[in-house]
Amino acid sequence: MTTAPTGTHIGSAFKATFLGLAGPASAPLHRLTDARLVTATGIITDRRHTGRTLWLHLRTASGARGLAALDLARAMEMPADHYAVGRHVRVVGPARTHRGLAVPYIAVRRLAPAPAAQPVEETVLLRYSCGPDARLMERTLTRRQVDLIGPVVMRAAARGHAWSIEVLDEAGADVTDEFACFTQAPVA
Repeated sequence: MTTAPTGTHIGSAFKATFLGLAGPASAPLHRLTDARLVTATGIITDRRHTGRTLWLHLRTASGARGLAALDLARAMEMPADHYAVGRHVRVVGPARTHRGLAVPYIAVRRLAPAPAAQPVEETVLLRYSCGPDARLMERTLTRRQVDLIGPVVMRAAARGHAWSIEVLDEAGADVTDEFACFTQAPVA
C-alpha cells in the first residue's frame, strides 16, 4: 500500500479537464468521480518520495494547488528534469482518492513538460478614416502590431489618404500619444 504525504495543504479549486458528454469539460478535481481520466497543467512546487510513489505538488497560474502521484518505476523511465521542481507540466491520468489523504489526486499515466501559459497581451483599437468615401477603418491590435502598422498608416496620412487617426485602449481612453509612430513627424 502506498502512503500519501502528510501535512499537505491542497486547495480545492485545482481544476482538471476531462471528456464529458458534450466534449472537453473542466471541473475542480475534488468534484470528479474516482477513476475518471483527467488532464491538468501546473508548475511542480514540491516532490516527495514515499514507498514506490513520487508525489508531485502542483500549482496553477491562479494559485490553486493539486497533487499527482507518479509511480517510481515510471518516473525512472523518463528524464528527471521532466518532473523537476519549477517545471511546468501536463499530467494525464485517472482521478483517485486515498483513505489517508484528505484530497483527491491524479494517478499519472503520462507526464510531459508543457509550455508556460503566455500572458495575454493588451489590445487597443486603431481607428482612422480613409479613401474617397471617408470609410472608417477599425482594427483591434496588440501594442506590438500597432508599432508595425502605425508607420504605414502615417505614410498614408502624409499622402492625404488617411486622417482622424486615433488609438483607444480597452476602456476607450485615447492612447495615441503612447506610440512613437504617431507622435513623430510624418515620413513621406
